[in-house]
Amino acid sequence: MKQLSETQLQENWDKLIQVIKDTFEDGSERREKLLKMYHDLEDRMVVAPASGKEEYHYCHVGGYVEHVLHVVDTALKMSDTYEAAGGHKNWTDEELVFSALHHDLGKVGDLNDEYYVPQDNDWRRKTLGEVYTSNTDIPNMRVPDRALFLLQHFGVKCSVNETLAIKLADGLYDEANTYYMKVFDAKRSLKNHLPYILHWADHMATTVEYDEWKRGDEDEKEEMESKIENIKSVTVAKDKQSGVQEKHEDPVLENKHQDLFDELFGDKS
Repeated sequence: MKQLSETQLQENWDKLIQVIKDTFEDGSERREKLLKMYHDLEDRMVVAPASGKEEYHYCHVGGYVEHVLHVVDTALKMSDTYEAAGGHKNWTDEELVFSALHHDLGKVGDLNDEYYVPQDNDWRRKTLGEVYTSNTDIPNMRVPDRALFLLQHFGVKCSVNETLAIKLADGLYDEANTYYMKVFDAKRSLKNHLPYILHWADHMATTVEYDEWKRGDEDEKEEMESKIENIKSVTVAKDKQSGVQEKHEDPVLENKHQDLFDELFGDKS
């Protein structure tokens, strides 16, 4: 599983704060209230994962901030692609970045406690890959609903475009969004396509992050298989040697065998 160093965690946090400073007007009420919210939630937000299972996106310490930065960058590119393809862009870059920044804000938790807590069930960790589980001690809310609650608690106003984009970020993966996104009457369809842009960006970023995890997992398996083959080859060589020298084993071969074993399974001494 991916691990970020303390330096990387701090660098990602600094990037996130810089996005806010670069996007929202200096001295504006919105900017100041956002910075206040991020300051109050910093301790939890810096280390929060983006998901709870290994194969899901960025299920590691610091994964939340890393994922948000990824979605912000992807959303800006997706917006440009949409416009270049002939789409009508009827939202601002500020609305786009604001929505991307806060589409998963509910995963930070409520005002006092985190949303994700370490999974303490060994079977679920080993069998299901659940590194984290949802915290049942906080009120049960959908992630977008908690995000919008946190924003209003800190006095951060959202436009209609931003509200719908955050609420519908999961697209039709969330059945609650059917009312908005599965409409057969043109008069009731979304008047603004920002929710689609954000959903596509989130989906693409998540897919890339899954692929990153999968490739990393495959690399770990290949490395493990290579180590096992090395141990097998040393063991075979040792067995051949024992047929010739039963009492006088080669100390170099013996030490190499032990070094490979320790590399694979850890020093058991």
